[in-house]
Amino acid sequence: MAVHYRIDTAINRITTRAFGEVTLDQVLQHFDELSADASFEPDLDVLLDLVDCKTVPGADEIRTAAARVTADFPPLRFGRLAIVVGSEALFGMLRMFHSFAESAFSAAQVFRDRDEALRWLGESAPER
Repeated sequence: MAVHYRIDTAINRITTRAFGEVTLDQVLQHFDELSADASFEPDLDVLLDLVDCKTVPGADEIRTAAARVTADFPPLRFGRLAIVVGSEALFGMLRMFHSFAESAFSAAQVFRDRDEALRWLGESAPER
């Protein structure tokens, strides 16, 4: 599957990475797995890394994914959502996702740079 996640309760974060060609069915399957995960807790921050994702979803797919996030997880609301993208097309579409799904997150932002997203989440960027 092209979507993988890890829950790290020590830093209060779900890190999800999608890469290659990603389908809506894979995204929805990811939501199913996440909602069933015993480690899932309310208010976890989310780092969604789409830098290596080659697929640009359409508006209907964005609406479907956002509706699923807002429907499946209440009253377990997420903390902050930092989305990192690697293309301008994904940047625009994920801003749309942010708009549709904002009620599920305490705050959300789309970034072009992973280090900037980590700083926004309150983590120091790795030294180079």
